[in-house]
Amino acid sequence: MRLSTARLAVPSRNVGYLPGVDHLRGAAALLMVAYHSVQQVRMSDAGQRPFPEVADPLRALVVEGHTAVALFMVLSGFILTYGADRRQLVVRGFLRNRALRVLPMYLVVLAIGVLSHPGEFTIAGVLPYLTLLGTPPLPLADLGAWSAVLWTVSVELTFYLLFPFLLAMLQRGGVRSLLGIVLTANVLRLLVAVDDPVAARDLAYWTIVGRIDQFVLGMIGAWVLRRAMVRWSSARWALVATASSAAVMLALWWFNANGSFYGAARWRAVWPVVEGLLWLGVVVGYVAATAGRSGSIVRWLALPGVVSYSLYLLHYPVVRAVAERAWRPTGALWIDAAVVSTFVVLPVAAALATLCYLTVERPFMERRGVYLSTDPA
Repeated sequence: MRLSTARLAVPSRNVGYLPGVDHLRGAAALLMVAYHSVQQVRMSDAGQRPFPEVADPLRALVVEGHTAVALFMVLSGFILTYGADRRQLVVRGFLRNRALRVLPMYLVVLAIGVLSHPGEFTIAGVLPYLTLLGTPPLPLADLGAWSAVLWTVSVELTFYLLFPFLLAMLQRGGVRSLLGIVLTANVLRLLVAVDDPVAARDLAYWTIVGRIDQFVLGMIGAWVLRRAMVRWSSARWALVATASSAAVMLALWWFNANGSFYGAARWRAVWPVVEGLLWLGVVVGYVAATAGRSGSIVRWLALPGVVSYSLYLLHYPVVRAVAERAWRPTGALWIDAAVVSTFVVLPVAAALATLCYLTVERPFMERRGVYLSTDPA
């Protein structure tokens, strides 16, 4: 059977298809694979740091590939708002659809983590994963490689609970109302940073208080694009996406040189909004430039995005399994990390993600319904 996006994907009954969104979802998932692969392969050699200072923006993108989480957050706010603008949201149907989309694969990975780490199991340790509190630095069970990325789902599910209220604010008060939320979140994080910069860093990275900026910025971007507040040609939007991509890499290079992931300077309190704004330029520019595009290349580029959720949840156990074998084809650390990531980790993780998408994700996605009414908001 020929593999294609049309055969794999389950079309949404609420949001018109935007190929650029799938392309960017796939890019974010692949960046996470590269980030963790290179990091863990390097760290399997004694004395290697997880976040080394690098000499160019391209390697900074890989070393600081945790930025893919910010891209996912911006995309979430963008696509939900793009479909719901000027329409009435049925909250119960929306939450049901989101649960069908996110929970089945999440619960499978969580169950494997618990059952493969019975010594870590306690009610108090596992309960946070089921109550939207599974985010460091809160205490929770360490389920090894299986729990490494689960924290983002707690944040994402919190976004879903907030989205109906945020959408109502946007529809009634316009962009200004959401900009107030961004301002408030940054002021509160800065207040924490005055007293405890480390706590502010953790708050900004791991929690809804830090990530709300990125989700809200995605909502604003969808609002601007959906309502044609900026009317540009595809070529001009492509230029915006290209320039924003370059800005992301340069910003991450600066981030890498100024403390990297573990840096605890007070500017970390406002880093989420900076990161979100840069990715917003990429999202809006790329989605606008590719809107309405079709053809085999567009469909093939969308394939990683279709299975991106399973790829995101499952790639880390694959990375750890490969890194522990310490394969060194050339003996050059960076080259070996790139080779193992590209030719071992990625094919295995992609195959596993596709299998789990077809057997776990897709059957539940097919049960999703309509949650947007035809009545204008």
